[in-house]
Amino acid sequence: MMSLSQNNTLPIPGDESNAQSLSKQTTCCALLTGAGRSAIAVIALWGERADVCLTRFFRCIRSRAIDVGQVRYGVWAGGAADAPPPADRSSTEPATTAGESIVVVPTAPQRYEIHCHGGEAAIGRILDDLSSIGVRRVAPHPLDGIPSAGRLPVEDAVDQRLIDEAGAVLSQCTTVKTAAIALDQVRGALCQWRQRSIQVLGEDPRKAAEIAVQAQQIAVAGRIGHRLTRPFDVVLAGPPNVGKSSLINALVGYDRSIIMDFAGTTRDVLDADTVFDGWPLRLRDTAGLHRSEDTIEKQGIDRAMDAIATADLVAQVTEPGLQWDHKVLEALERINASVPIVRVINKSDLSPVESAAAPADALTTVATTGEGIGNLLQTVVQMLVDDLPPLGRPVPINPRQWDWVNEIASLGEQPEQMIAGLRRGER
Repeated sequence: MMSLSQNNTLPIPGDESNAQSLSKQTTCCALLTGAGRSAIAVIALWGERADVCLTRFFRCIRSRAIDVGQVRYGVWAGGAADAPPPADRSSTEPATTAGESIVVVPTAPQRYEIHCHGGEAAIGRILDDLSSIGVRRVAPHPLDGIPSAGRLPVEDAVDQRLIDEAGAVLSQCTTVKTAAIALDQVRGALCQWRQRSIQVLGEDPRKAAEIAVQAQQIAVAGRIGHRLTRPFDVVLAGPPNVGKSSLINALVGYDRSIIMDFAGTTRDVLDADTVFDGWPLRLRDTAGLHRSEDTIEKQGIDRAMDAIATADLVAQVTEPGLQWDHKVLEALERINASVPIVRVINKSDLSPVESAAAPADALTTVATTGEGIGNLLQTVVQMLVDDLPPLGRPVPINPRQWDWVNEIASLGEQPEQMIAGLRRGER
């Protein structure tokens, strides 16, 4: 048990009241909460002098003993590393020091959780203050903060690696849907498939072809699984002045791109991140595609083509009655032959969309009024995640796992090599 001194702080040994002495101790801190904005953030502090380091900045509101598992509210009175701690330990003055409101929870001897506001400024201040007195900032273990009830207990080193990798991905997911896929793997979806496959092959090697089919299905899900921590790139491409920038603004709900009533306003690739139906999207506004001799325009068009080449999906935007340059169309077909395309006829309110000229699968939108925007977003998401497996299924969540599952899928006629690959767990 640890008692607070009368000035409402944790006790500070006299020989540990400066940054130089603290820096000699093995004391670490780590941000436990995942990527993205949140109302509350959690910072872990542990090590030989964790209490001393915490005392340096934490001013507790009430002067009471504190046990492991109890909660204490106070303020984080940060400052320079060489600022002396409170000198008058006999003072009974309440902790009125201005600072960030925080909650401290001791979770074990010399281990604390610091709960603060989830904004970058509050998190950065606490981490910077701890660093200034020699606390080492480290990356948390991938499974820190995940209740043990939500993890698969394992003894196999390969399974542990799969779960640790899933935990690392989970901490970086920014939406519930992406986090759910990673959490399924933390709970052992991929590990359990691996163990079942090893058992089945051990009993009947002729089942290799069946397991290869399962691996093929799992590998398909890897296209989405290895992208859980970064958004899908959706590139809007089309001739000048068809309303690509207006579409970007309508899709994200604010004015991300500058719009003007003449061609060539967009000269570079502009990104806008958003989330629709639980899936992170990066919408990319590009320069109008056409033949040009202008040096700056040509650079913008080249960058647009580069963005198209690396896109996960291309929205090919035009307007009623406008004919594309055939050479531009040919270039697009060469670059993104394997990338899905959704065709969009914007400004559909200006004149009737002729069925003979427009592709049968083209979507119509009016960016200025929002007409068709919801349908466009829904179509984009469906095309990107159409092969998403049901929740609870095994999914490779990084390129290494994806390659490994693809290797297993190729060994349907080689049961011995398949079981060796399953046991090895990596390519």
